[in-house]
Amino acid sequence: MSDTKRLQGALKDLLKILKEEKEVLVKNDALSLEKIVARKNEIVTIIREEQEKGVLPDEAVRSYAMEIEKLQEVNQLLTRQALSFQEEIFKALSKNTAVKHNTYSKEGSMNRTKEVSIIDQSV
Repeated sequence: MSDTKRLQGALKDLLKILKEEKEVLVKNDALSLEKIVARKNEIVTIIREEQEKGVLPDEAVRSYAMEIEKLQEVNQLLTRQALSFQEEIFKALSKNTAVKHNTYSKEGSMNRTKEVSIIDQSV
């Protein structure tokens, strides 16, 4: 197989994986996402090898690269959105983890009680 064809094949595979990744990100399926990332890393290794060999891109390679760039951008936005959502959920659920009240112990000294709960019960 010529080097250009190998590069085209790797880019085509990467494009297919990125489409799968988009679906997985939309479904918020972390287990499948982990497997996809491993597959992406394998393909990226092949692409790097071809670049190091000095393979010159043809029109098909450029076309795949443009599609990959667009899809990767969409996937990054979906990832950021999912992370932002997770952070907001975590903040909402962990509001009560701070020190709440000062109370007196049996001995009469000041006691700081911690109410540690993962769910905000202040409603």
